Amino acid sequence: MNITQFRTLTEQLFNNIEIYLDDYSEEHDIDIDYETNGNVITISFPNSSKIIVNTQEPLYQVWLATSKQGYHFDYIDDQWICSRTNQNFKTVFSDSVAEQSN
Repeated sequence: MNITQFRTLTEQLFNNIEIYLDDYSEEHDIDIDYETNGNVITISFPNSSKIIVNTQEPLYQVWLATSKQGYHFDYIDDQWICSRTNQNFKTVFSDSVAEQSN
């Protein structure tokens, strides 16, 4: 992977996160705020908890910080996989959103 490929993949991931959050907010009638600033998405929930997603270009990784723990994801076989748990990003992210949004 090169930096151009990494940036394309993370841009797609960030777009998918925003779509997911919009759909989740509407479906569950909850006000989830998010702000994208460069390579960081900050997601704020009504209970004041946050989720942070950011890219680590030198490592070609995506990092996810939740109220419980942090995760580092590598792009393997067309998906972002956690280096510690081997779960894909979508699973960890959606579980974290559900938990933090109550």
